Amino acid sequence: MFESQSISNVDTGIVEPRMASEAISLTFLQCIFKGLQKSPKIITSRNIFQHPGIFSAADISCLVIPDGCLGLPTLAALEQRIPVIAVKENKNLMKNDLTALPWKEGQFHIVDNYLEAVGVMNAMKAGITPESVRRPLRKTAIELRSQKDEIQDDISSNQKSIG
Repeated sequence: MFESQSISNVDTGIVEPRMASEAISLTFLQCIFKGLQKSPKIITSRNIFQHPGIFSAADISCLVIPDGCLGLPTLAALEQRIPVIAVKENKNLMKNDLTALPWKEGQFHIVDNYLEAVGVMNAMKAGITPESVRRPLRKTAIELRSQKDEIQDDISSNQKSIG
């Protein structure tokens, strides 16, 4: 929006007809309305299957956001347990600490760049927990068993399969 009427008095000359409404407007609302014409429609009906081609939260596998960016999509993903991937490389003015939100285990991932975000998405799609391939690897619990214990387990399993 123009700050004052004096700016709007500047002669724009001949403009393309499709942009004429923008040239005479102080608020540029025409481009907003034109963009909203193609925006998704909010459906309040409980029966979503009545609407062909509907896109719901169940269709979203994850949300990729700039690190520190907190808004309605992030909060909706948190509430609906949709995984969120925050990308550090995407600098922005928001400085929110997203780790302070009450994420479920494995729901929130912080990555350095978009290439790594794609890797996390592919890991989740393949059913691999991203934490299981990140360095440093967690220590593996090793259970020490004697040979006698192993023989006893083998005898027990053979008896179960026979009986």
